[in-house]
Amino acid sequence: MRLFEDNVEPPRPAAGAFVGDYFDPASGRQFLVAQPAAQPDLWSAYIEGAWMSYRHHGVERAVDYEHVYDGKSTSLFVVAVEFDGKVVGGARVQGPYTQPEQAYALREWAGRAGTDVLRRQIERRLDDGVVEVKAVWVDNSAPLHNELTTAMARVFVHAMTLSGVRYAFCTAASHAVPRWQSSGGVVSTDVAPVAYPDDRYLTMLLWWDRQNFHQSISNEQSRAIARESSQLLRRSMPVWHSVA
Repeated sequence: MRLFEDNVEPPRPAAGAFVGDYFDPASGRQFLVAQPAAQPDLWSAYIEGAWMSYRHHGVERAVDYEHVYDGKSTSLFVVAVEFDGKVVGGARVQGPYTQPEQAYALREWAGRAGTDVLRRQIERRLDDGVVEVKAVWVDNSAPLHNELTTAMARVFVHAMTLSGVRYAFCTAASHAVPRWQSSGGVVSTDVAPVAYPDDRYLTMLLWWDRQNFHQSISNEQSRAIARESSQLLRRSMPVWHSVA
């Protein structure tokens, strides 16, 4: 497996082929942003990788593969790729939402304590724009795994920018929370955690606010976000439509 050598960017994809792209020198990966219908092969590599990654931990049902594999509920997705094009991580984005019931997170809470608070939190933010980030994964065998995971945390910020919204949220098992906090995610202490996908995991809700996420992140993450955002702004087209 060959990484990008000497921190030199690989050739960029053809103009118009992707929503956007950027290079992360720390992990040595190119990050590609696309819509499923425009890049079906890349989408298949992402969603199959997500299923396999989650299956490794026995929680593949959290990917909701049967309902999302066609890509129709996904506004855009992000993948990290090796020099040879192999996908070694990714995430997908749903939204911007127009009503709370579109959120997959409500299914995870399934009417348990915290459901009503979660619904209200989403509803209050709709006017400023809300997206949900799902099925984030990184190949456990990938070299520079920690750097790759750190880079993947920044996807939440880029999802807000490309979607033209103020807010993003995700659900995460408690052990993964510090990773996503590194890019400005804030745990909602008002929404009671739930056992999901099963009793081995305590799942929590995190929010990102594009207006103040930078207040709680390291200088290193802040610089990386600025560098990647600059590349995305030069190379991207915004995704404004909502997903029902």
